[in-house]
Amino acid sequence: MGLLDQLSKTIAQVSDRAKFEAEKFQKTTRLQGEINELRRQIDQKLMELGQRAYDLQRAGHIHAPSLAELAAAVEQLRNALVTREEDLKQAQNEVYVEPAPVTPPTQPTVQSVPISEAPPAQAGPKTCQQCGFQMPATAIFCPSCGVRVG
Repeated sequence: MGLLDQLSKTIAQVSDRAKFEAEKFQKTTRLQGEINELRRQIDQKLMELGQRAYDLQRAGHIHAPSLAELAAAVEQLRNALVTREEDLKQAQNEVYVEPAPVTPPTQPTVQSVPISEAPPAQAGPKTCQQCGFQMPATAIFCPSCGVRVG
């Protein structure tokens, strides 16, 4: 029975580990997708900024409110990108923590007693101090719970 319990525990641990790794993969993939989208948006805004600056430069109007607006949008996207990159690093550095092993309860050890050392036979039945079972006077172990009674 101990082997089956150990096998069951090992399977449960492997299952927990696989679930953790799958969730980690999903999280890092989602964050990487968000980072890529933010980079795409930054590139788009920079292209717009460049195009407007170019157009304004050609027209002789380099100080325009639209440039300030685009520059603020780019800065906002860059801040979001930095935050997502930090989230991604944190998610990638997460480590599965093995649960602490649970020690099985100890069972009483059975000791053999040579017949020459066996206690003398008693007249009446004995009562097990562990479980209260009535047993023959000659019993060395309780037939109910297995505890030594001699």
